[in-house]
Parts: sequence; C-alpha cells; structure tokens
Amino acid sequence: MKDLELFSIGSWTIFDHLLRMKRLPRDGETVPLDMPMEEVETIHFGDCSANIAAVAGALGMKVGLGMVVGDDFRSSGYADHMTRNGVDLAGVEVIEGARSGHSFNFFDAANGGFCVSHLGVAEKQDDWRTPYGEIDRSGAVVISEMFGAYTLNAIEHARKTGALTAINGMVATAGDLAPRFLEACEVLFLSRGEADALMQALGVASAADILTHGPRLVIVTRGGEGSAWYTAGGRQDMPSVAPDAFVDSTGAGDSFVAGTLKGLIGGHSHETAARIGATVASFIIEKWGCQSNLPSPQRVAQRFEANFGRKLSL
Repeated sequence: MKDLELFSIGSWTIFDHLLRMKRLPRDGETVPLDMPMEEVETIHFGDCSANIAAVAGALGMKVGLGMVVGDDFRSSGYADHMTRNGVDLAGVEVIEGARSGHSFNFFDAANGGFCVSHLGVAEKQDDWRTPYGEIDRSGAVVISEMFGAYTLNAIEHARKTGALTAINGMVATAGDLAPRFLEACEVLFLSRGEADALMQALGVASAADILTHGPRLVIVTRGGEGSAWYTAGGRQDMPSVAPDAFVDSTGAGDSFVAGTLKGLIGGHSHETAARIGATVASFIIEKWGCQSNLPSPQRVAQRFEANFGRKLSL
C-alpha cells in the first residue's frame, strides 16, 4: 500500500554552519563576517533530502526520509524535530557511534559563495542497503546527493514500482552513472550552475537537450528570476515570489522542490506548481537556516493569493 505521498532520499551533511560577509575574500585576505554573533555559533539542521522532507511535512504531505546518519541525528534533537514535522523516519539508517557530516556555507551580500563539507558517515552511504520497503510505500520519490549506488538503486526501483521519480541537484557528479540516473528520472530539478555542469558532461548545448536523456520535465531554478521549465512542448518561464525580508537563501532550492512536488503530486498544472514552489521558497529565505521558517499550508495559500490574485487549495 502506498501510504506515503513522497519519499526523499540521499545522504550528505545534516548540520549547517552559515557564514555571511559583505564580500568574499581575495586570496590571502581576511574579511569580517556580516551577521549576528549568535548565528555564528548556531548549528542549523540541513541536508537536501531532509530539507525537502521537512518542508513537505510542514505542508501536510505524508512524507518519508531515507539517508545514512550518525547517532548525533538523535542526540542533537534532529530526529525529534523531523518527527514533529510529520516525517516518517523508518528509512533513516542511524549508525551507532558514528558522526554525521557538517557543511560550512560561505556567502556574500550578492549571494555568491561556496560550501565546504565534511561528509562524516554519509561518505559511506553505499555501504548500506537502499530502503526498498519505504520506496514501495511511496507514490513519488525524489533523490538528492550523494549520487551513487544507494540513490541509483532508489530511483530505479521507484520507477519500476510506478512512482513519480525526481532528481534534485548535481547529478553530473554521478560520473558514468549519470545516464542511468537520467533514464530513471521523470522530473529533474537543477540550479543554473548544476544545469551548466550537466550540459557540459552530456555534451549538449541547452537544458532542453537534457530531455533526450530521459526526463520529461527539466526545471532550472534562477533565484530571484524565477525558474525555467523545459518540456517537449518548449520552454516556459515561471515567476519568483519576493520574501518579506531577505536573510539567507540556504535551502531555498530544496524548499522550491518540495513545494513544486506538492503541486505536481496534487494534480496542479505546471504553472500553479511552479508558483507554489516559489511561494514556499520565499518563506525559507526570511530566516537563517533551511528549516527555521517552515510555512504551513495556510501561510502558503495566503501569500500565493496575495501574489497571484487567486485562491489556492493545498
């Protein structure tokens, strides 16, 4: 029985350190941080797969999570946080005595930046069995980094079960496995940088050309410029939604994925699904951290109506 609407799977770092400065330093230069001291000391809950699951849960979806973590997933309060947001953790492999990874996100006032990560136990995610039982329960499956055997097994199995399959992120890092990921994928979410890297890896000139490798829908996010949606019928540009205040864009892409999948799974048109995703993302960037301002369906519906002039049923 498919009692989960969405299953989000992939292991990376589950703890985020956010470091904002007015501009990035040149080689050998020291620059001051431009942020509250308490935020320098804060460790935020993160990971692409977990971000998607947390947002989906907050939106009222029946959602499960699959990843490999250390026992600090429990001791940090992260597991309880996910459970409170309605996320089913049956697919999470907790390795006793191991430590989860940390990411250090450096960015400037123009939102340029880079991330440095220590993966911890997630580096060995392929050593553990893909949670096939949880995938069998799911109507849709979205995979995020890392792109290896663990997540490839997940998306190929999901495709065989008839679930909607989606990929979030830098699938170009899969190397020789990338064609198999794309063949099993129906909906592909990429940032502009991720799209450029994948096009180079595939030797194609346009994001539209990625469609010939498997996906029926390729979505390229463009920050404040919205998103570009590519199908066999051509390209469609979708709008962004402005936040009440811009604080930190970390996790905005993951929240867009969660909101968009909420719309697609709910039977909404591409236009409406894109607008749902953009509305959801606008909340995440209003506070520090990927999961610090998770919106309820009611808040999303109110902002959606304020921006697009029509009511939304989620």
